[in-house]
Amino acid sequence: MDAGRNTARITTVCGNLKSRVEFEGALYHVIARGNHRRDIFRDEADRATYLERIEHYRERYRCVVYAYVLMSNHVHLLIETGAVGLSKIMQGIQFSYTQRYNRRHRAVGHLFQGRYKAILCDRDAYRVELVRYIHLNPARMKHPQDPWKYRWSSHRAYMGEGSAVKVQTDAVLKQFASSKRAARREYLGFMKEGLGQGHVDRFYQTIEQRFLGDERFVDQLEKKKKEPEPPKLKVKFSRLVEGVAALYGIEAERLVGAERKRGWVGPRSFLVYVAREWCGIKARVLAEHLNRDASMVSRLHAAYAAARDKRSESELQRLLSIKSTTLA
Repeated sequence: MDAGRNTARITTVCGNLKSRVEFEGALYHVIARGNHRRDIFRDEADRATYLERIEHYRERYRCVVYAYVLMSNHVHLLIETGAVGLSKIMQGIQFSYTQRYNRRHRAVGHLFQGRYKAILCDRDAYRVELVRYIHLNPARMKHPQDPWKYRWSSHRAYMGEGSAVKVQTDAVLKQFASSKRAARREYLGFMKEGLGQGHVDRFYQTIEQRFLGDERFVDQLEKKKKEPEPPKLKVKFSRLVEGVAALYGIEAERLVGAERKRGWVGPRSFLVYVAREWCGIKARVLAEHLNRDASMVSRLHAAYAAARDKRSESELQRLLSIKSTTLA
């Protein structure tokens, strides 16, 4: 996929910080840190679970993973998105891993720092260098580890060894040589050349704290952002509430009421998801309707998005007389 030629719709994911730009074929350097920079992995089983979550959502959302490394309190990923935006991919990975981590270690609360960093990168200028930078993270630790032997990075996949995540190595290796054997030899030499680099500031010296590229690259993104988004469905929130209540066999007033019993998490998560995804209702507006804060609404959305029930979605469409072809 070539982001420069891609004509797919661009979306912006907004919050209190700068909005994120999302489009099919976008390349992101993602850094996710532990809350208060605490460790997010206690042992090898935790790391294996996180890689399993990456692979699950890579396959589910048809994105491309070029590189990854798991450190003790943070993660680096180099991801190219497909039809599904980065926000949904990362939401699935982070939320489902946190659930499993908390359940396994009998912990509660947030595991990751509020908002992961996602830098939209110029593929041609930075992809190969970012692969090297990510793979050399173990060598930059306070107590350095051998990056060639480090188990929790995708470097070994580039050397033809197994990986828990299906990593797209061909696109990078072909830039070194046409044959796999020669390409791996040249790649390894390239990696060794970067061993003494340490932290590379220019990978974080971004435009508007979001884009890694020159003015030409940013101009291309601005042109894409001007493409109109398809309209959302015009369904009143009250009608959605009635439909979801009927689907779950509960009272509409209680669905949006103040009760906080565990049994209400499922239907409320479903309601939040369809309200946001089908109708484009913003989190802060939903928070007012549900008498909750916006962060809780976001968690409810993530909970359902991590394990969607498409049968229930189809049934709700039928109840509300919405044609399935109108929904993405």
